[in-house]
Amino acid sequence: MRALNSHVLLIDLHYHHHVPTSTLAYLRNSHFISSLRPRSRKAGLRCSASPEIRRPSDRFYASSPSTSRPEDLNLFLELLPLKMRRELYRHSEIGGLIEVVMDLGRKPLARFPSGDWVISEQPIVHEDLRHAISKVGEFADDNRSGIDRSLHRISAIRNRKMQIIGLTCRVGRAVNGSAEIIRDLVEDGGSILVIGPPGVGKTTLIREIARMLADEFRKRVVIVDTSNEIGGDGDVPHAGIGTARRMQVPNVNMQHNVMIEAVENHMPETIIIDEIGTELEALAASTIAQRGVQLVGTAHGMTIENIIKNPYLQNLVGGIESVTLGDEEARKRKVQKTILERKGPPTFTCAVEMISKTECRVHHRLDATVDAILAGKPPLFEVRQWDDSANDLLKYAPEPENSLGKTPDLTNNNITSSDIASGKDDKDHTRTWSTKWSTSGSVIKRSSPMQVYTYKILEADLLQVAKVMGLEDVVDVTDDIGSADAILASSSEIRQNPWIRGVAKFHHVPVFVIKSNTMAQMVKAVRMILGLESFSHTPKKPLNDSLDIEIEDDEPKRKPSLEEIDALEEVRLAIEYIVIPGGEPVELLPRRSEIIARQLELVQSYQLAAEKSGTEQNPRLQILPLRLNTKKPSKSTSISRKKTSPTSASTGANAIVTRLPILPE
Repeated sequence: MRALNSHVLLIDLHYHHHVPTSTLAYLRNSHFISSLRPRSRKAGLRCSASPEIRRPSDRFYASSPSTSRPEDLNLFLELLPLKMRRELYRHSEIGGLIEVVMDLGRKPLARFPSGDWVISEQPIVHEDLRHAISKVGEFADDNRSGIDRSLHRISAIRNRKMQIIGLTCRVGRAVNGSAEIIRDLVEDGGSILVIGPPGVGKTTLIREIARMLADEFRKRVVIVDTSNEIGGDGDVPHAGIGTARRMQVPNVNMQHNVMIEAVENHMPETIIIDEIGTELEALAASTIAQRGVQLVGTAHGMTIENIIKNPYLQNLVGGIESVTLGDEEARKRKVQKTILERKGPPTFTCAVEMISKTECRVHHRLDATVDAILAGKPPLFEVRQWDDSANDLLKYAPEPENSLGKTPDLTNNNITSSDIASGKDDKDHTRTWSTKWSTSGSVIKRSSPMQVYTYKILEADLLQVAKVMGLEDVVDVTDDIGSADAILASSSEIRQNPWIRGVAKFHHVPVFVIKSNTMAQMVKAVRMILGLESFSHTPKKPLNDSLDIEIEDDEPKRKPSLEEIDALEEVRLAIEYIVIPGGEPVELLPRRSEIIARQLELVQSYQLAAEKSGTEQNPRLQILPLRLNTKKPSKSTSISRKKTSPTSASTGANAIVTRLPILPE
């Protein structure tokens, strides 16, 4: 169709049962069909009346414009000869096609997620290669080409005479929602380095990040597209990048110059770079980061350790240098005198290691990860997994051409009854989250214990508080933040490590913040986690958005006197050092009745029982190792102890106390 120069085109649709999609696209773009419709009978063009013309299904256009449509795959399949196309349409995984390999004199291969598949028993000949080359643009210096306004990539293999003898045709898709797994990192505004081997979806991920930053966060995004793999081939970029701008690179050796040019000329807030592979590109990325521009880039490698060992990409992680320590410092560190250390701050603030298409490792602090690796310690990272939508193979499956015969219906029943019952949306590929909390702040009833992830808080302290409260079967501690129902951290650690909020927001887990690691704060936190005590403030947004719930102290309405402070401190020390650890009663010093009432309130906040003793002139309070389970809130300030069995006692109609277990010293 590139050689179409005539002004009259005759198409006999009764003889040719199929008009190629590229032909229809050319006619629409050149306004040829619209100009001939009034005189279609004279010219013989019957596009408006003939039912043989296949048009894309409406259900595919209903999806987001940033999502690849099945007609994009039809454009890709037109590269293949008719016989190979017919065999591919019959494959059940046609919607998940990864790439097609055509080597001269060998059988053509199609690669699917399940493995390689031989398309035809007939080997590839020169005519097959010429047919595919005629459908794509010109090959650049890196032997790559593409199809206009599509994301497909065609790579060539040449012989010594520079003749093409092999093609690797990779399918490109813009999957809407593929970057939801790291949305918290994108929102933070830090620079992100994506690492992974070829074929795990790095380019697809950063393409969706570019669209997310440009469309949802309204940032000025410029993509430095070396091989037109992010924005597609042609001068008009693919809709998968949204409103982000794209700068093409005329020569692969000029990528670092185009990166600097993008910053100097176009005033971007974010720059997207694919495949940083040379030392000059790494230095250019470091220069851009120092100018205050957010960077999102990819690099080939399995882990960050591969980047550290790569002499050309060391600058991305700050650079590595050899340092000689003194004898005393070496003995203090228990290391050799010559060690490796990070030379400077890394170019990127965080990193994502793509393990597979459904799993990645997130390093929230790249500098700490590099320091740990150089010190021979295991780095701290978070593993994130998501479900690869089973409907992808169906959603991206193209409709078979009429001339190729009937094939199984691959686009039927995209939404199952279970999806409808669970409220899944077929438009996006976002992960379906399991809601553990209701929007009102009350925890949903469950049979398993509530899993709490503690950050810089001793697990033994929390378990001891739960045991004292008689909730050891209801509250448990977990080391996996992904399976936690709540996060408990101190306010100082939250301020120093803001990434905790990002992780909590990603996992839809609320964060309970305590001001200090005191028993009273932990007791109140446990009660709020279990929904036994309402929040002191009204949440402005649901807990699934990682709301920080601060555990406030019960501040007095008036300023206490020195005598009251001394009396309350006496209660606290007695409870935390004698009653709870040892399970023994403690008799306090004589106080005035007003102060005893304040002491009693503090004892009840620990869920403990107490009784008055002494005379009317010298009343005193005795704290008992008895747990108090209040059914209804009572405003009474006195608790009377009755003689009951050794393991239980009653304090009235509204409260029941149970003797605490004797804890080991």
